[in-house]
Amino acid sequence: MQGTMSASAHQLSVDHSERHSALLEAVRRSGAFDVRMVHLDTGDYLIDNDVLVERKTIGDFIASLLDGRLFPQAARLAHCRYRSVLLIEGPKPPSMPKVHPHALEGALVSLAAMWRLPVLHSPAPEQSFLILRILADQASRRSQPVLRRFDRKPKRLASRRLFLLQGLPGVGPALAQRLLDHFGSIERVLSAEASALTEVRGVGAKKAARIRELVGDAPHVP
Repeated sequence: MQGTMSASAHQLSVDHSERHSALLEAVRRSGAFDVRMVHLDTGDYLIDNDVLVERKTIGDFIASLLDGRLFPQAARLAHCRYRSVLLIEGPKPPSMPKVHPHALEGALVSLAAMWRLPVLHSPAPEQSFLILRILADQASRRSQPVLRRFDRKPKRLASRRLFLLQGLPGVGPALAQRLLDHFGSIERVLSAEASALTEVRGVGAKKAARIRELVGDAPHVP
């Protein structure tokens, strides 16, 4: 795989548990990421301090479902400050713990619908690397100042509040709703310190700084 421009490489923080993985080897060969080995409390790969990826082989996924680790992990991913993704990587191992297919489907549905945790599938480490690249590129474009909002100004009060919050840097409909749910009002969002903003999933330090830079010295709302 050909390397890419290191000068514009994305930052990738990798948990030490992945130090021997084939995916990490593919990442390092590519030159597309500035790799840093760290201890991550949650997840395995953190892209540009924004997108968190938990990687599981098919065997790991089934084992974590059977031993009860899967949903506590999902809870940590869903409630952390980053945009989180679960990546299930193949191929299927020759022998796996026995589990009913309905249990697997139920787990995947629960992750997507109940925990709102995107689940991506990859047949091999090289494909997993491409997924990391795509996530990095899309997150980078999402952080640019070009904003896409509703074509028409909504009439309902709740929709107008979300519409207003989507004017903040890197804030789309889903994040606007999380900000409003977390702080309770537009005033509190606009007056929140950067450290408080980062408590909301999907708001990293960079995005919080851009929001504070835009809103300026808004008065504090007790």
